[in-house]
Amino acid sequence: MRIYPPPVPGTRMILFSIIICALPLLVSFTPQEARVNQKKIERERAKIKKQAMKDYNQAVRRHNKMQSKSTKASMKKTKKESKRVTPLKH
Repeated sequence: MRIYPPPVPGTRMILFSIIICALPLLVSFTPQEARVNQKKIERERAKIKKQAMKDYNQAVRRHNKMQSKSTKASMKKTKKESKRVTPLKH
């Protein structure tokens, strides 16, 4: 049979108060990290979007180069007509 030493009075209260004081410190670091990560994600999305637009424009130019003169003329005419007929986007 083991005999344990008696608990020090107030040990639980001291431990509890240390934990309570430490919680706000731990919580305050989380939002800052989340904002930094969000900015990083937004930069990556913008970079990907810019690259996608660049690739798209290159594909359109490549497609237009391969067309015959009559096809280019009809495409140009269709583009002008669609701008005239299509209402302005706000």
